[in-house]
Amino acid sequence: MTTLSEIKAQYLAAAKARPIEKYCIRDHEGRIVARSNSPVVHVFNNEADDAYAAEHYTLKETYNGMKFWLGEESPTGLYQSADGQFYTESELPENTDAFCTQRYANEVKAERNARISDTDDYVKLPDITVARSAGAKCSALEDADRAALETYRQALRNLPEEQGFPFVPWPEFPTALAYELQQKVDARQNMRGGFNA
Repeated sequence: MTTLSEIKAQYLAAAKARPIEKYCIRDHEGRIVARSNSPVVHVFNNEADDAYAAEHYTLKETYNGMKFWLGEESPTGLYQSADGQFYTESELPENTDAFCTQRYANEVKAERNARISDTDDYVKLPDITVARSAGAKCSALEDADRAALETYRQALRNLPEEQGFPFVPWPEFPTALAYELQQKVDARQNMRGGFNA
């Protein structure tokens, strides 16, 4: 089971792996809205940002009525948070329990929904067959397998109400479907780059 300290360390490492590029440009509220390792050429689409840019940036060119501005050198020591904004290491939201818990809860709920979806065909198709292990011949689900499947699906639905959520263990796969369901979880994990499901 994943812990808050593990998640905080994982999220913080990911943010620290995203230092700001050499050049950036800000909008009229001071938020960094573009960055690059070469001088940024950026166009704003509203009057407030255009007015701010006229005071703070060099106009590169005007094309079809749009003004393109050169970026400024980025402040040093900034990292991009999962919220899209840039912070010093100590100010990153990834340092806080609340931010990490909420973000992880959202990820767990998304994975929970995916796991429920993984089982939909087994419920909808009465004659579906399953491979119970790698290379095994497919066989039909028995009544006991279907009962275990419904128990598993309900446990997934109840997961957000478990004490300690989102730092709770996943319900065990029904035995007859464990191999196939684990394959689906592994495929998603690989596509996400290693989310701890």
